Amino acid sequence: MAVILKNLLLLFLASTPKLIEGTGGWWVAVSFVASTSEDRPQGPVNIISSALSDKQRTIIKNQKSPGLVDTIANAAQMAINECQRQFKHRRWNCSSTNPYNVFGKILQRACRETAFVYAITAAAVSYSVSRACSDGELRSCTCDNPYKEGVVTKEGWQWGGCGDNIRYADKFARKFLNSAEIHKDFRARVNMHNNEAGKTAVKNNMVRQCKCHGLSQRCTVQTCWNQIPEFKKVGRVLKEKFDGASRVELEQNSSGRRITFTPVVKNHKPPTRADLIYYENSPDFCTKNSKVGSLGTVGRECNSTSMGTDGCDLLCCGRGSRHVYKTINRPCHCKFEWCCKVKCQSCPERTNIHLCL
Repeated sequence: MAVILKNLLLLFLASTPKLIEGTGGWWVAVSFVASTSEDRPQGPVNIISSALSDKQRTIIKNQKSPGLVDTIANAAQMAINECQRQFKHRRWNCSSTNPYNVFGKILQRACRETAFVYAITAAAVSYSVSRACSDGELRSCTCDNPYKEGVVTKEGWQWGGCGDNIRYADKFARKFLNSAEIHKDFRARVNMHNNEAGKTAVKNNMVRQCKCHGLSQRCTVQTCWNQIPEFKKVGRVLKEKFDGASRVELEQNSSGRRITFTPVVKNHKPPTRADLIYYENSPDFCTKNSKVGSLGTVGRECNSTSMGTDGCDLLCCGRGSRHVYKTINRPCHCKFEWCCKVKCQSCPERTNIHLCL
């Protein structure tokens, strides 16, 4: 898989000399049939490769790490998988009318969906580079040991091991992603802020992992290191930030040097670097609209008993739904075999589902 991703990316690097016109992003999608796994759903999905700016190519070249190409391509795939996971029960489910650009024309609008796309992609780049450093896949970085190894803390543990190098990853992701914002206008500043929010979601949710030493069962001595969380957790954090995103306007001081984002609703708190921001309204995503990249919700499966975003009332935009019978193959007649496997048969089961009109 890594070789395929690398070859696809190199193909686009050679054939696409500039960013995708009108999107402001560095994503290009190619159709690919992925293997079945929890993070890679069965069937055709979009594997994201990169159409990089000259500055981004130079940044990668200067790192002198051949594995960095694979790392960035894998990060793009992580971002789209997590986006689709978090929004699978929403009207906008992280897909578009363009099969060759998974985020589509929504990136032309500075709405909250675009804010999430930038944040989750930045988070994925920071996440992937950090993990690649600690796994020894990049020449330009290694494990992160920010504290003096072997020093025992008051709590009885000591820093050591091989921590995920979030410091290197954070600096690289900021330089790599922000270099694509060539105009430095209001939109670019919003994009860069959301990039920072994505990286912050990774950095602020690092967890401490420890390993016990010695013969004592009381674990009096532990070696500990920092580790990035599961990317699903990062996705959940950014999804919460999406729900609470601030619509902002740009404010400059009299000299024009200091620039801040202020909420359009004046009694709202100013956004922090961890918050998502936007300045344009979102489409309703109820009907198919190629101009904004909306697929609409006609034919989407909904939950007839839910009052949430996955419920038929909200997801179907008040149009109603119809129920149909669907045959699903489920595991059945499972038997345990020594040692240590469970073998099951596949039994068809008819179930009633609801589809939006």
